[in-house]
Amino acid sequence: MGDSRPSDDSPRTQASSGSAPTTLDVSRLHRQPGSMLEIEREIPAPADLAVAMARVPESSPIEIDLTLESVVEGIWVSGTADVDVTAECSRCLEPVEWAETVDLEQMYRYPATDARGVLIDEAGDSEDETPEVADDAIDIEGPLRDAVVLALPIAPLCSPDCGGICPTCGERLSESEALHDHPVTDPRWSALEGLLDDGARE
Repeated sequence: MGDSRPSDDSPRTQASSGSAPTTLDVSRLHRQPGSMLEIEREIPAPADLAVAMARVPESSPIEIDLTLESVVEGIWVSGTADVDVTAECSRCLEPVEWAETVDLEQMYRYPATDARGVLIDEAGDSEDETPEVADDAIDIEGPLRDAVVLALPIAPLCSPDCGGICPTCGERLSESEALHDHPVTDPRWSALEGLLDDGARE
């Protein structure tokens, strides 16, 4: 089959000059099915990798470890991305940080050509949403964004037993909620309490 596993040390596996950091050069990947290219590198996080209360800070480092395999239809990309997540606890609003590893899988199809190898214009075909290989390069921003956003929690917690915040004083509740046991008095008894206080003083 003649598998090709070039090292990521080669500049040809890096993004082309002037292209987005998420663009990968695939010119060294042979179109023979079974050929492979492995890429490990650090890229800056694109903007808006976020949900309501959790996010990957823009330009923070993302470590990608990908395998690109040539198949009949195009290029199959699989691997992982390691991201740093910052968030606020959905109960107490304390800041939370952690590392997350997400799986990436995406098919990229080669542009359609006729028998002479001339590209066929498929601009009117809106049914196939599979991204294309363009100018010997692929852009992984879309699959990366989908994988990261789906992995981010909608309601992150600083700990599973977080008690949230006290509705009366606004302080963070700990396991000992007695510290925030504020007595609640029915205002309808306030006049009677006043009489009792006066009687106690007399």
